[in-house]
Amino acid sequence: MPTATPPQVSYAMDARDYNARVMQGFFKKIYPVIAEQILARTGVTTGLCVDLGGGPGMLGIEYARRTLAHVEICDPLPGCIEVAKENVGAAGLQSRVTARLGAAEALPYEDNSVGLVMSRGSIFFWADQAKGLAEVQRVLRPGGWAFIGGGMGNATLLAEINAARKDDPKWGEGRRKRMEANPPEHFEAIVHKLGLPAVVEDDEVGTWIVWQKR
Repeated sequence: MPTATPPQVSYAMDARDYNARVMQGFFKKIYPVIAEQILARTGVTTGLCVDLGGGPGMLGIEYARRTLAHVEICDPLPGCIEVAKENVGAAGLQSRVTARLGAAEALPYEDNSVGLVMSRGSIFFWADQAKGLAEVQRVLRPGGWAFIGGGMGNATLLAEINAARKDDPKWGEGRRKRMEANPPEHFEAIVHKLGLPAVVEDDEVGTWIVWQKR
């Protein structure tokens, strides 16, 4: 069942700086591409879709632009929820995109209620990845989809981002460490243990865990 307990997180971020510098800056081009990829793969165009760990909400906003779905941005940081609501307002999507507090390990949604859970970049920061993926499976309706992981859309965009951030030593090192700590076999072991009907897709652009609930 949904939890009323405020999400607990072990990290912090300046949501406004991250929104301006990264999501609306270096990463701005990737969200339309990833939204198109998720739509092409899942075909989900209506019902409730959740952008899990969506931060300021750009993936959810781009998905809503392409569908008639109600998209909810779910993030454990109040600052991200505040900025996400501002981004939704700026996009003119207030009628179909909302934002609420929530953590992957205790999703605030009823069983079998969500048509799509998408998440780009957040799983690497979940306190308990197995519990989070189990929660995703719980809230998905039968036939619903999960598209969870991290990527840059395509090789061209990855090259552009790497070039733009070549003078930032933390960028390449941080991404390398996250990938080393979360190789495909790590996620394959988790989904196997949970019995999820998932595939783990990995290439130079990123890693995604994809499944449809039976």
